Amino acid sequence: MIEQLPTIPNSYRSWAKLLRKILIGIAALLAVGVTAWATFNLRSRNALSSASSQVKWDSVSWRARLLARKAEGQVPDLSWRELWFMTRSRGGFGLGGFITQAISLEGSVDSPYITSADNQLGARIFRARCVGCHGSNGSGGQAPGLNRSRLNHGDSDFAIYKIVRDGIPRTGMAPVPMSNLERWQLVGYLRTLRIAAFRKNTEQLAPIDIHVSREQILAAGTTSDQWLTYSGSLDGRRYTPLAEINREDVSRLRVRWVRQYETSEPRTEATPIVAGGVIFTTEPTPSDVIALDARSGEIRWRYQRSLPDKLPTCCFRANRGLAILGNVLFWSTLDGYLVALDSTNGRMIWQTEVASPSEGFTMTGAPLVVNGSVVVGVAGSEYGIRGFVAAYDAETGRQQWKFITIPGPGEFGHDSWKNDAWRSGGGSTWITGSYDPSLDLLYWGTANPAPGMQGDVRPGDNLFTNSLLALNASTGKLAWYFQFTPHDELDRDAAQTPILADIPIKGVMRRVLCEPNRNGFYYVLDRATGEFLVGVPFVEQNWAKGLDSTGRPIPSPETGSSTGGRLAKPGVGGGTNWQNPAFDLKSKSIFVPATESASVFTKSPNPQRGELGFYVGSEGADYKEPPELFVRALDAATGAKKWERWEHFLPNGYSGLLATGGGIVFGASGGYAFALDSATGRELWRVFLGGDTYAAPISFTVDGRQVILVSAGRALFAFGL
Repeated sequence: MIEQLPTIPNSYRSWAKLLRKILIGIAALLAVGVTAWATFNLRSRNALSSASSQVKWDSVSWRARLLARKAEGQVPDLSWRELWFMTRSRGGFGLGGFITQAISLEGSVDSPYITSADNQLGARIFRARCVGCHGSNGSGGQAPGLNRSRLNHGDSDFAIYKIVRDGIPRTGMAPVPMSNLERWQLVGYLRTLRIAAFRKNTEQLAPIDIHVSREQILAAGTTSDQWLTYSGSLDGRRYTPLAEINREDVSRLRVRWVRQYETSEPRTEATPIVAGGVIFTTEPTPSDVIALDARSGEIRWRYQRSLPDKLPTCCFRANRGLAILGNVLFWSTLDGYLVALDSTNGRMIWQTEVASPSEGFTMTGAPLVVNGSVVVGVAGSEYGIRGFVAAYDAETGRQQWKFITIPGPGEFGHDSWKNDAWRSGGGSTWITGSYDPSLDLLYWGTANPAPGMQGDVRPGDNLFTNSLLALNASTGKLAWYFQFTPHDELDRDAAQTPILADIPIKGVMRRVLCEPNRNGFYYVLDRATGEFLVGVPFVEQNWAKGLDSTGRPIPSPETGSSTGGRLAKPGVGGGTNWQNPAFDLKSKSIFVPATESASVFTKSPNPQRGELGFYVGSEGADYKEPPELFVRALDAATGAKKWERWEHFLPNGYSGLLATGGGIVFGASGGYAFALDSATGRELWRVFLGGDTYAAPISFTVDGRQVILVSAGRALFAFGL
């Protein structure tokens, strides 16, 4: 017989609820009081500079908000006493990031007790309390080692602190009685043990010995333990045949390791390169290239490069990755250089200036190795450049050819520009293209004209902006082009990476090129000739009535930019942006990160250049509907929607996609990594990563086991089964 527990009278419950509300109210009043006192105090000190006042105000403000959040029960892992100790300590333990930047508590807490004196005290505590089980140098004994790169119950400072404080249930690890200060000094000392072990292990790692041949680049995407190009393969598909992680087991994914980037930027857009058990990737600021051990995430080497303080960047200081050939890495720098690095040690071999920031150029895209050439594009349409694609010899860095996207006098397409607007026409080439070795054709997209939202000063179609270029990879000569959006006034650049596939179109097998375009239409073109085959909307749009038989848009009246502002769909971010789609040949499906939005587009009556030559000709293009992200599966041959899954509103970013042989579509958005069933769109797995998510996932094998690699905020995460 089960004994009946006594019932708590409703009156007691009411009193408990009332008491809880009173306590929350008191805490909230304290928070408001602290905030008000700080406001009065800061405003009354005229001797302080405004910058100093703002810093002090920010320091008090987040602490007050933290107390209020604690009162509401949103900080359950810390007691009031612990919280008081941490907020009064130097730096506040990084808790400001938890409040102001929406970083998780685990990710934000960082022990400030790491000085030499703190470490000596931490070592004394370790010898007195921990050596008996964990060994004299933390390498393990009766209990697991603490100097490893991965700990079973979490690697963050806060996770280790909680284990010391609370113990681990059903194990020999009991709570260790000590003060808050002693616990944090112990956490800091444990960090030194892990650093010492890392340095020792790094010294013992075999030297990096990599040689990636031209044949391997051509076959990229077929070898399981590598990811050799920006898109995983030269055809732009972002697909891996790996199937160890599949619909049945993806929910069991766990973190294998995490590598924190040394960058001040809150977002990372780079796609890593993987070869020979080493991951090569870039950090946006400072401008670094790093090599990581694929098994552990440990740094093998780092190349650092300084950048000018002011560069003509429209958005963020971004870099999207590297290329590799032989034992050499190729890197496009933000200040306009193509740099060759030795993959074994990170030393620079050569560098070539591609374009000058003083003329409005930057470089943000990953290079593409085609045969023995390194092909690069440039950014800067918002600064009135003349865009181009160029190829450089991989051994010497000498330029081999250059195709300028804005034709000059006497060149084909020059008559599509009036008023000498070609001199600052835009047409940047900032995203990596694709390559078909059977045709020796390179496919590269171009961006919007300049000024982007004021077309009155540049009458005509404005070739070759908003276009796809098919260039002979050996000579750089134009084979054909297709312009998606002539005379653009809505920032509809066509820089997206095209997908190359052989699929039946209306019953006939065709060599095609597929592109979900920023203008909201999905296109299929014959990649040998540029013939228009299919064009249908994949998001809601109102700027065009449709496409004619050649694929040219039929403009809708009253949807271009105007001085009074006009509402157009999709919004300023487009139906999709630079984040890549993925392609699964088995199901003949294109998976697209699609956005539904609307913006009001305006233009300046007399466009002028701004700081550093900024030249968009607009007084603003504002979202009038919150942009919403959908992952949509389209039939590659027709553009018909197979399924869709709503992701979220867009403030925290979204990534490109990865399709796998296991029937999975991986992506990231709003700080989460996720996995969808590629046949239905059903969500199979989701995990919060705690940072902005822009870089697309990739996949490869380590010791025969499949790994999913994805960046979020300032960290790189490796997942496996």
